[in-house]
Amino acid sequence: MQSANRARSSGRGVIAAIVAAVALVAPLWVAAQSEQPPSAKTLTLDEAVSTAVQRNLELHAARQEILSARARLEHASRWVPSNPEISVQQRRRNPPGPGRTSTDFGVEISQELWIGGQRGLNRSARQSEVESARAMIQFLELTVAARTRRAFLDLLVARESVETAQRAVAVTEEIQQATQSRKEAGEANRIEVNSASIGVGRAKSALAEARANENAARARLRELMADEVPEEVEVSGNFNLRALDLPPRSQLLNRVVAHRGDLAAAAADIAAAESDLALSRRQLIPNLTVFGFYEQEEQEDITGVGVSMPLPVLHRYGGERKEAQANLRKAQIERDALLLEVRVGLERAIADYRVAKTRIEAVSGQVLASAEDNVRLTYEAFRAGEVGITAVSSAQESLLQARRAYLEARRAFIQAASDLERTSGGLLVVHGRPAEPAPSSEPETNQKES
Repeated sequence: MQSANRARSSGRGVIAAIVAAVALVAPLWVAAQSEQPPSAKTLTLDEAVSTAVQRNLELHAARQEILSARARLEHASRWVPSNPEISVQQRRRNPPGPGRTSTDFGVEISQELWIGGQRGLNRSARQSEVESARAMIQFLELTVAARTRRAFLDLLVARESVETAQRAVAVTEEIQQATQSRKEAGEANRIEVNSASIGVGRAKSALAEARANENAARARLRELMADEVPEEVEVSGNFNLRALDLPPRSQLLNRVVAHRGDLAAAAADIAAAESDLALSRRQLIPNLTVFGFYEQEEQEDITGVGVSMPLPVLHRYGGERKEAQANLRKAQIERDALLLEVRVGLERAIADYRVAKTRIEAVSGQVLASAEDNVRLTYEAFRAGEVGITAVSSAQESLLQARRAYLEARRAFIQAASDLERTSGGLLVVHGRPAEPAPSSEPETNQKES
């Protein structure tokens, strides 16, 4: 009688384990989209992106380039190449014979002036550098936003992976206990007990790996947000399987080219190089120096004005022109390479996104359903005495493998969505709102020449 009670108890334990295993097949996106009660410590996807764009240290360092470019523009906007010069001289006259000694005095002021439009060309080149820095900051902000979105969603998946692994540990431990009870009742052998113990060990190993992945995902998010993610904060967000409604290929490519900040920066770099090349040619026209002087010689006052200029005979700025030509060609090649990268990268990102979307839909709709059906059929066979606990463990392992495949599909989808956002320059955002640029710290001064 005691043996029969023990057998019924072990049977109930196995039933509980199977029910818990079947619960693992609940679609993962249901957990991701479930509403969480409002909390002061809840971090949403849009909040994470906004914080990263405003506080990311990489962006802060890059924004200093705008200030440097504006400083160079301010220097190029000066009205004269250099400060005025003043020279003072004094001479003593000692005529031979009984004549008296006299002192001559003179003072001269000179100023160098721009000639040949050199100031305008130099200023145009530096203005293009400011525009390049601004455009590059815009692209870097979109890149940081895409990386933050990916890190945030990776953290969501990592947390769900931890929860899945914890449930798997609980299920395998219950199966181990049930198998041990069956062995004590004489209904299971040592091989079945060992199989259950191996299942517990594998589940605990998977849990440790999931926790390590969660820590790594949190570290990446903290780095992007400048360590603005407290350890106890809860992340909350939805996981979208959004279909892409794209315009024709040529139209989409034109929109992306017009929208990407790095391409705008490349165009500004070419404009700056063209202005520098024109400036190197204008240097053959030397600047004029105008001067005025006043002298006293004995009892006479002498005043006058004059001009001077260097003769471009020995130094004809050939090296400067060759360097400017090489810089212009380099900027053009870099622009062409970037255009090719955008065209190829956009096509690949769209294809990868569609493949990842198909993959995650296939895993969630087919593989998990088949794994659930196998668990149910194995349980029915177990109740009928047709299979042992090893078959139940095998069915559960297949279910866990399907679960891992689904998690991997989600990670691949997140990466594809991030690549799509970055490659499109922020035009195609799958999760959350497009990133808004951070407030500019530049002084609101008008740098345009009147």
